[in-house]
Amino acid sequence: MNIAILEDDTIQQYRLLEVLNQASKQLKLSQINITTFRLVTEIQKQFFFPSSHNIYLLDLEISGDPQAGLKVAQLIREQDAYATIIFFTAHEDLLPLTYRYKVSALDFIAKDSPTLKEDLLNDLKYVMTHAKNTAQDMYTLACGKRFLNIAFANIGFFESDPSNSHASILWALDNRSLQISKNLHEIEQTDPRFFRVHQSFLVNVDNIESINKSEKLIYLKNGLTCPLSRRKIKALQDRLTHN
Repeated sequence: MNIAILEDDTIQQYRLLEVLNQASKQLKLSQINITTFRLVTEIQKQFFFPSSHNIYLLDLEISGDPQAGLKVAQLIREQDAYATIIFFTAHEDLLPLTYRYKVSALDFIAKDSPTLKEDLLNDLKYVMTHAKNTAQDMYTLACGKRFLNIAFANIGFFESDPSNSHASILWALDNRSLQISKNLHEIEQTDPRFFRVHQSFLVNVDNIESINKSEKLIYLKNGLTCPLSRRKIKALQDRLTHN
């Protein structure tokens, strides 16, 4: 689970971190990454890869702008339909405004709420349950300190990272790319649907639409293409025949 906190008050940041850490221990969450941000420009550069395991805890007022959190939430929702958004604020009077922004927030928690811990605990439980119900065929990968849960159907292929032999680059069908903290050999062992089509490329065979042997290219869904080694053509054809 990935949690991002946007709060420009250091004391409130510490309070939220303490409560979230306690809640995660109570729920026995072993894979949790919590990051904090004080500026809108900081969090905008580090939005999580879309996932139902993402939580954004946003203060409404940042740097004197009482609607900063709402604006950030709108940007998040444009990129991530699965993420959970929770507002944490001293401006309870702005609650009606959140509906106008249409960001589908899960909760609206007052900073002086005496039930803060219980509220966040219940929100985390909801996210865990919702993620399980929508998981169907999800694939989990480590991305640095974060955890990525991506629909298997959205995985196109992985490419070796030329700058890091211990990492690779995921190319998704929605045209996103992301560095993964595993090399191709490690990823290849995790699911039989991955097939090594080139020394530097590992493809999701479920998303292959066609092969061009003369161009040595694999055409995947949504127009994505991947190089194909001449030595792997027959093996891939055999694999697709029996897939």
